[in-house]
Amino acid sequence: MKKRSRFLTLGFLSLVAAMLVVSGGVRANAQGFGVVWDSSIQVLNLSDAEPANIAITYYRQDGTVAASPTDTVQPGQSNTYFPIHAPDGFNGSVVISSDKPVVVVSNLVVNTTQKGLGSYVGFQQGAPTIYFPLVMKGNAYNTTTFNVQNTGSTEANITIQFTPEAGSTYPAVPNITDTIQPGAAKTYDLSTLSQFSGITKWVGSATVSVNDTANDSIAGVATTVNQRYPAAYQLYTYNAFSQGSTTVVLPLIQENNNGNRTSVNCQNISSSTSTTVTVTYIPESGYGAKPAETKTNVPPNGVAVFLQDYQGTTKWVGSARVTSDPAVPMVCVVNQQRPAYGTGSAYEGFDPNSATDTVVLPLIQSRNGSATTGWVYTSINLATADGNPHTITCDFKPAPGFTDPPTVTKTGASVVFLQNDVYGNGSKFIGGAICSTSDGAGLFAIVNQSRQSTPVFPRDTLATYNGFNQ
Repeated sequence: MKKRSRFLTLGFLSLVAAMLVVSGGVRANAQGFGVVWDSSIQVLNLSDAEPANIAITYYRQDGTVAASPTDTVQPGQSNTYFPIHAPDGFNGSVVISSDKPVVVVSNLVVNTTQKGLGSYVGFQQGAPTIYFPLVMKGNAYNTTTFNVQNTGSTEANITIQFTPEAGSTYPAVPNITDTIQPGAAKTYDLSTLSQFSGITKWVGSATVSVNDTANDSIAGVATTVNQRYPAAYQLYTYNAFSQGSTTVVLPLIQENNNGNRTSVNCQNISSSTSTTVTVTYIPESGYGAKPAETKTNVPPNGVAVFLQDYQGTTKWVGSARVTSDPAVPMVCVVNQQRPAYGTGSAYEGFDPNSATDTVVLPLIQSRNGSATTGWVYTSINLATADGNPHTITCDFKPAPGFTDPPTVTKTGASVVFLQNDVYGNGSKFIGGAICSTSDGAGLFAIVNQSRQSTPVFPRDTLATYNGFNQ
């Protein structure tokens, strides 16, 4: 049986589904904050022995097919599609079918004068209900747009419910109902939705469900666009959630880290129970304790927000565990930001029950690019599922033409490996990595993609994707 990986667009851009390489390609400007957008697709074949035969179907928002090419991905390698196969102006979604297991990461580019970057991973399947923990309009220059794709084989009738931030005075927003054709995706941009027309500032969450839960399923991607710098928009892109957990693991939290900070945004997805949400911080080696934080009376579908500092004197880097009392399922998204440099990204929190002792990272880079534009590099940020120290090893997997670098090992509950110079001699590296624990303990990872010594500020050079647990 073929596994089908589904990928969406963010509506205002071309398509979405890919790995790190960005720029050029199919372009769209619909509902795009007045800017042209690009995206690319990278497909990694997880088999080391057999090629993956793939079919890529591009769906317009009305459900018609724009293109349907086929290709082969060699064993253990990846294919990058940039430009993509659909015609210029395409604004829709993608379904990739494969006869071998594949994973896909997508990078998005907003073509302001200084290009902004976002990233997300493809879905293996949809669900009857999906959750966007954080959506905004006009909040410190931030406005969210999200896409919902019909991952089923029949027409899907959906309902979108908006819930204001817990403890806020933001107004109630009417539900939205809509119909989406099979394979297609539709865009919901808070800056243009009539339900938000009289609202200048709003922060909350969105829950999207299908009416026929027995037959229909959906998936989604959200991007928040920060327009503080008109020449350098920032993107915060994340996957919608299909289920939650009573504990959530967050592999990277930062406070006052060279001007970087994070915010933790957790949605209570229970149907009827309010809860208290607590964030417990776990330091990386060399950092001190950081007190836990709590938000009370978070209602069903409500979001609790925990904002870290970036201008203080105490630097802190580590991970976090989020719990609820009474124990209700939650979903969490973390925003990362360096305000002075104009960078931003988002990643999704993890359910400890989905942990494995091995994580696959399809794209790792070191010294990629040039000194003129800034060297592209990645950092691997890992957290153990149980919150206890374990020995973690990351084995780099070079792309063809690159030498295999030494593996790296650290012990801790929160571990960071920087790839700003993998070889130690300033040479370029492109490839992937596989990280694992020595004792079988569960592990999670996110990968930050950034630029070292970029010559222009502000500029959003940061994108983040979640590692694949295998």
